[in-house]
Amino acid sequence: MKPETKHVAKKILETARKQGAEFAEVLVMQNEFSLKRIRQGQVDQPPAGEQWGIDVALVKGNRRKTIRFDNPAFAERIIKETMEQMDLAAEQEFILPSEPFLPVKQPENLYDEKTAELSDDYLIQIAREVAAELAGHNLFLSGKITQGRGEVSYENSIGTKQETRFTQAAAGLYAFDRDNLYTSAYASSGGIAIDQIEKERIIKELAEKCELQQGKKKIDLFSDKNEGEELNIDVIVEPYFLSTIFQWLGFFGFNGLLVERGESFISNKLGSQVCGANITITDDPADSRNRGMGFPFDFEGRPREKIALIKQGIAAHAVYDSALAAKWGKTPTGNALPPSARSEGAAPFDLVIEGGNTPIEEMIKNSKEPALWITRLHYPGMKHYQTATMTGIAQHGVFLVENGKVQTPVENVRFEENIPEALKRVEAMSESRLVFDPLSLSLPSGIVAPALKIKKFRFIGSTTRTT
Repeated sequence: MKPETKHVAKKILETARKQGAEFAEVLVMQNEFSLKRIRQGQVDQPPAGEQWGIDVALVKGNRRKTIRFDNPAFAERIIKETMEQMDLAAEQEFILPSEPFLPVKQPENLYDEKTAELSDDYLIQIAREVAAELAGHNLFLSGKITQGRGEVSYENSIGTKQETRFTQAAAGLYAFDRDNLYTSAYASSGGIAIDQIEKERIIKELAEKCELQQGKKKIDLFSDKNEGEELNIDVIVEPYFLSTIFQWLGFFGFNGLLVERGESFISNKLGSQVCGANITITDDPADSRNRGMGFPFDFEGRPREKIALIKQGIAAHAVYDSALAAKWGKTPTGNALPPSARSEGAAPFDLVIEGGNTPIEEMIKNSKEPALWITRLHYPGMKHYQTATMTGIAQHGVFLVENGKVQTPVENVRFEENIPEALKRVEAMSESRLVFDPLSLSLPSGIVAPALKIKKFRFIGSTTRTT
């Protein structure tokens, strides 16, 4: 019988105390998952797996060491060895918590009994039904579909004790044309429950986007441009694209450590207009649109609440853990990272970008000037922290729109854009929805985002195809 995370946390804390730690904090994460990979329409069935993640901070005097490991059976030996080496750690100033946080209740919508069964039947059925539907369009399916259940416990020396359990399920799928692999599309769906995977929407998106490419040659928008010449064109970007943008913007833009160091686009700009007035961004674990993905406490055990980050274009707040808040005279926001990652600052967990009421179809119909309709972002990068200038490649469904219609598919293009400035040029917004891709099997995490139509987005080149 596997140990519960709270019992593992308690035992580690007791061991740390016996080994001479004056303060200790323990974060224990465990999850079990069932994963199905789909390759060219065939469903592979690897066995179910289990993962542990244990993150510990130990303090003695003015010295602090952190350790991470993935097997609770090794805890006693690892902590003993770490404490024996504590005198080798550099002395430093740090702030320890003085009062425990009250325990939070288990959110009702964070755990789904059906999903917790980890039945392969549900996953296989979804994968085969989607693959069969796409086969009728001369397409094959690739990607993965997964479901999992897990527990998280946090405990420290002054009495804070938090625990919760969760489930999650998601599909991240690609469709490819059997006769031309350069014809491709992407779609994903998920939440805390297997029944939240929107099979019909996935099929519709994959089939329609591939149909728009089948039998057509992709145009290269940079084929007649000189080296270094750029293209500024309107874009219609989907939630898949924007979820990656805002994930990066969340950490590098609202991280209290970077804000106070002057390395964020909102540094010295709180209370000032940094985006368009139609942009509102919150960190909200209780928003109903995230389908229960919100986490109830942060990784120092502080209960989480809604925080306004951007309010109608105005920079409202950064996020802080207890130590950062004490150092800079701010209020902690419930965004602490795990003990071993605290040197990186703090981060929002449950971003919600408010949308509007203009469907993508209407954005396309209203586009009289040339525009690009973009599905997904690949290879993202933050080129300049202070301006939040990002780069990346648009792929798996890029189309030229003109005179209110989709005209032709387009070769992958690379953008380089100041994101806050681009968010001052948002012309239309769809309703916001959860984007959750099973790229990693760990804690529930998703972003609620709309599709946006943005004027004059900057592109700097296209990818070179090798055949």
